[in-house]
Amino acid sequence: SCGACVYTCPFGAISDKSYIVDIIDMLKKSDNNRNYKVYAVVAPSIASQFSYAKLDQVVTAIKMLGFHSVVEAALGADMVAYKEAQELAEKGFLTSSCCPAFVMYIKQSFPMLKDKISHNLSPMAEISRYIKENDPTAKIVFIGPCTAKKMEVKWDTVKPYVDYAMTFEELQAIFDSKDIELAELDGTALDNASYYGRIFARCGGLGDAVAEALKEQGNEEFVLNGISCDGIEECKRALMRASKNALPNNFIEGMACVGGCIGGAGCLTHGEKNKSEVDKYGMLAHEKTIKEAIQTFADIDANVQK
Repeated sequence: SCGACVYTCPFGAISDKSYIVDIIDMLKKSDNNRNYKVYAVVAPSIASQFSYAKLDQVVTAIKMLGFHSVVEAALGADMVAYKEAQELAEKGFLTSSCCPAFVMYIKQSFPMLKDKISHNLSPMAEISRYIKENDPTAKIVFIGPCTAKKMEVKWDTVKPYVDYAMTFEELQAIFDSKDIELAELDGTALDNASYYGRIFARCGGLGDAVAEALKEQGNEEFVLNGISCDGIEECKRALMRASKNALPNNFIEGMACVGGCIGGAGCLTHGEKNKSEVDKYGMLAHEKTIKEAIQTFADIDANVQK
């Protein structure tokens, strides 16, 4: 379900299921967001994808498609990191739950470890839940690098919060169909998350965020000894050791795609530069701590609701 076969097949014979038609239909039926508001939740890896335009121009283009608002999934990552740090400190050993392909791999190949999977939702689902709690009629489309998210949105724990998922490749296809020239647009700011939430997009980012969350929570008793698994083979090795009680680490960050989400099957580009672009994007965050990002968004949302 990670989708690696989609972009590695030399014949282009494999494709993932697309919901573009459903998404366009949902946008049309919203009647310019009068019947209900349609939110786009964008993955932080978007910072590395549209190299011919600025990120704020991409945000403008997404809103031109009919979306009411564009929200960072990275804010959901801030929320997840904070909760995951608490859960890890309580349980003593945990695997991440952000990558749906990794979660399914554990359930199918290492069922003896499925109770070790974090009970937290993924960043996509976490921020979507928050949006729908504050706007019950909202419709939500996740836009990211991941074909496995199309599977995740059908899970019982996720489908109440996310309506559809589409990839960056599909987003580009819609831009092309509308003749939208990103580089010619004015920008729209995207500023919801912290540095730590934004670097979830690359391998090691989740682990760094959990370490920061533990620090911000003042948890000095629990000693984090995490391992970041870059790709499914590294995940397999760590899980095999964990299943035999031979893993010295107490937290497994599992990313099915090499490089993390920036290596996803639905990306427009795959390269070393993507990691540095995500790190740069993280450094641009106004909120420097996870707590600040969560509180700032809550304050903004409270003012909007008044």
